[in-house]
This record gives sequence, structure tokens and C-alpha cells, in this order.
Amino acid sequence: MDREAERTAGNMAIRDVVFVQFSDRLLTPIDIMRRYYRYAYSAMPGYVLPPHYMEIPFWIPLISGMLPDELYRKSLHIATDQDELIRLAQATDEDTVFLFSVLETNLRYVKDFVSRVRRPTVLGGYTDPAEFSGHDHVRYLGGLDELGSQFPGVRRSATPDYRLFAGDHVIPRFSLSSGCSFRCNFCSVPTQLTLTPVDRVAENAEAYRPLSFELVYVDDKSFGEARNWRSLGDVGRRISAYNPGFLGFIVQTPPSLACRDGFIQECWDMGVRYIEFGLEICDDRWLAHLRKPFRMRHVEQAMELATAAGMKVVPNLIFGIPGADYTGTVDWISRNAAHIPAVNVNWLAVHQGNERGGLGLPHREQGNSDEHSDRKTWLSESERDHGWQAIRRIYAATAPGFPVEPLVTADMSGH
Repeated sequence: MDREAERTAGNMAIRDVVFVQFSDRLLTPIDIMRRYYRYAYSAMPGYVLPPHYMEIPFWIPLISGMLPDELYRKSLHIATDQDELIRLAQATDEDTVFLFSVLETNLRYVKDFVSRVRRPTVLGGYTDPAEFSGHDHVRYLGGLDELGSQFPGVRRSATPDYRLFAGDHVIPRFSLSSGCSFRCNFCSVPTQLTLTPVDRVAENAEAYRPLSFELVYVDDKSFGEARNWRSLGDVGRRISAYNPGFLGFIVQTPPSLACRDGFIQECWDMGVRYIEFGLEICDDRWLAHLRKPFRMRHVEQAMELATAAGMKVVPNLIFGIPGADYTGTVDWISRNAAHIPAVNVNWLAVHQGNERGGLGLPHREQGNSDEHSDRKTWLSESERDHGWQAIRRIYAATAPGFPVEPLVTADMSGH
């Protein structure tokens, strides 16, 4: 514990802190994508779909590590029932602190919580803080830099603490850098590239010991852009030393970076077994409109290099682009389906705080900032149907035997 925390520990009692994560079972009770992932992952070595979330919500181990055990007694509550959560919270001591990461998908549940439970509540996320104005027991933080204003003794440089998830079978996230210098105009990722300090890289590699896992997802937004990308090999060796079942890494990068001479092969040699391309849509006109740092010629070359190396490719796709035609995307995925075990599908979302302005689309209307919802004010019914027909064909191509016929537009958002 650092000096500030030591001084604070002598002046205050241990405080209870409850991290609340809403289960996907509550947020998306009818979710065709989770059914698709469950089906596709069964044929992908190392992939796993936990029951309540796609992956560990990283904000929890990150903040948990910053709160010293000497000052805070930490617990985790996975909310599968809103009324049960309310009853649990109302039965706690009055100074118990509840923490939430607020997204469009859980906004209404968090607003309901703070209106019914008078406990200190700390929020952060990608929604408008004004949604919680008028609640004097709520603090909406603009970032981790403000955490110390609510939690005395915070250790800003602490290693993430995964003990609240001990034994969970997951795919943990690892970062060699944060940010991305590319400026895709729908993205809210900071454009300043920041490297993870060398000593923190080693510490973070050790932090996964409480978990059960075979793969690690590398959260660098454009892997290979930061100059420390080759240190991933050492991370793999550290993990393998305590986890003999470790199979390797998943990385994400633009196809234009993947095309660099020798890059894909070096990734394979370091243990990368799956590579995600932020493909979005297979159409040069739309790639230019979205300010993506590649064109289809890069995609074709990157796919060829990955296939030659034995690496599987997972394209990330965005549907719901107003006026877009996804026929070319379906055709490209279908032609390369033998090397694509799954795709990640999201609907275009305009997030609060996107400094680049997105595509000039409104974000305040319900659903517009939710990447899991097809209910966008800028989409006509025919555009939504076109998107869903494309998704049907892509799911059928990449996961043969998956039952796509029940797939209807209402499935996505639970309407």
C-alpha cells in the first residue's frame, strides 16, 4: 500500500463496495447473437461464452485493484432480476457504495436503481450524466482520474484484481496499449496512443491466475500500431508458465496493418491464433465514408496472409449504416467462410462524447447509441430488413447448421 493509502487507513473504517454487473439474461432475454456465438464457439478451440456476459467487464477488476483491501471490502453482484437487486441494496448499511458502468443497454435499470435506493452510488460509462441529475447520492465520474474524489486511498497504478471472478471460465482481456491513432468517424476511442508501462505488462500477465482460460484477448484497438507489440511473446511465455492449458491470443487490427511484410507470421510465432479485422462493410465507397484506414485490396491480401499462416479470421461488421448495401459483404464472407469461424455483428451506434462527430446522426433517441439494437431513427423498415437478411446469410455461411430461420428483426432488441 502506498503512503497515501497508509495514512488514510489509519483514519477510516473498512467500507463495503458492491460492483454491479447486469446479466445479459436480463438485458437481452431474447438474443439471437448469443445463440449464434454459443453455436459457433463450440467449434472454436479456446472460445467460451460465460452465462452472464460475453467477457469479464474489465472496469470491475480495474477499479477493484485500485481500492486497497485495507480500506474497502469488495463484492460482486450479477443482476439477473431488478427487484432482487433493489432488495439486496436496501438491506445494506447506509454507507455501502454501489458502482455501475452505465451503457444504453442498462440505462433504464440504473435510473430505476438510483430512484429507489438511497445509497452512495458511483457511475461512469458512455451515457449523458444529465440523466442522473437531481439525485444527490449519485456521482457520475468522467473517468478513472476522478475515482479518488469518491474513494480515499485509491492506488492509480495498481494491477487489475480478478479475485471477484475467481474460477470463472472466460477469455480475459490484456492491453499493451490504449487508444488508436486512426480516426474512423463512428468511433469514440481516444486517438492518443499510450503504451502500457513495461513493469505493468509483466504484472498484468500474472493477474489472470485466479481465472480459468485458454485464450487471452488483446485489447489494443489496432494491434501492431504501438511499438511494443512484439512484447506479446513474453506475455505468452509468462502465462504458459502457470497455465499449461493456454492456447494463445486473439488480436484485432486493421487489414492494412496486417499486410505489412512478416507481420502475420510474427503474430503466429508469438501465439496469435485468431485475428479480428474491423472490416465493418465490404465496400470501398463506404470504407472511405467511414474513414477506415484500408480498402478491399488490403482485406484480400490480409485474408490470404492469415490463411497461409493457419490463423483464423473473425471479421467485425457494422450494420445499420444508412443507405448501405450489404450484398458485397455477404458475398465476401461466403467466399472466405472456410477460414472464418465466426463474425462479430453490431449495429451502428452514436455514442455520447464522440468528439469526432460520428456520421452526423442523432444519439439521444432510444436505441441510437446502443450497438446491440437495430432500432435506429435513421433506418427505414426496409433497411432494417436488408440488414437482417444479410446477417441470416452470414450466420448460415460461417456456422453451417445454425438454425437461422427463427431469426427475425424483433429478436435483436427484445421487442
